[in-house]
Amino acid sequence: MTDPGLDQRLRQRSRRAGFMIGISMALTIAVCIGGFSVIYAALDDTFGDFLSREVEAPVVPTDVPTREPESQGQQASQAEGPDEEAAEPTDASEPEPTDEPESTEEAEEFVPDYQTSSDYSVNFRSEPSADGGETTIIVVLPPETPLMFTGEDAPTDNPQDGDLWMQFTNEDGETGWVRELDISEYEP
Repeated sequence: MTDPGLDQRLRQRSRRAGFMIGISMALTIAVCIGGFSVIYAALDDTFGDFLSREVEAPVVPTDVPTREPESQGQQASQAEGPDEEAAEPTDASEPEPTDEPESTEEAEEFVPDYQTSSDYSVNFRSEPSADGGETTIIVVLPPETPLMFTGEDAPTDNPQDGDLWMQFTNEDGETGWVRELDISEYEP
C-alpha cells in the first residue's frame, strides 16, 4: 500500500526542485549575456579603430536658394503659342547668385604630407578620443588615404592609443583626428 501523504510530499518536492532548476538556468543565462555585453563593450574601445565599419557620412544642411518661378510675361507668351524668343531661356546662361560665401577650404590646395596605415582602415574622428565610440566617427578612411596635417595635436588619455592624436584634413575638405600610430609619412 502506498501512503497518500508520501505521494503528495514527493510531488511537492519534485515541483520545488524543478522550479529551482528553472531559476538557476535563467540566472545562468542572464549572467552569460551580461558578461558577454560587458566584455564586448570593454573591447570595442580597444579594437574599435582596427575594425572597418560602414558609417554614413553626416549630412550637413545648407540654405540652398530655391529657383523662383518664371515671370508672368514669360508664362503668358508660352501660353499664346511657341515663340522662338520665348523658347530661349534667359537666365540659364547666367549663373544664379548664391547667398553662400565661397569656401576658403576649396581655395586652399590639398597637399598631403601623411597617409593612413596600409594594413587597415582607420576611423576619422571629430574629437581626439575614442571614448565617444561610433558617435565621433566622421568617416572610415581606407588604407593609404592621403591626409594633410593641420598642425594641431592632442595628448592621449589611453596608452593604447599611442602618444598623440593629430588633426588632419582629407581630400574632401573634412577635418578630423587620427591616432599617431595609425599614420605614416605620405608616399605618392
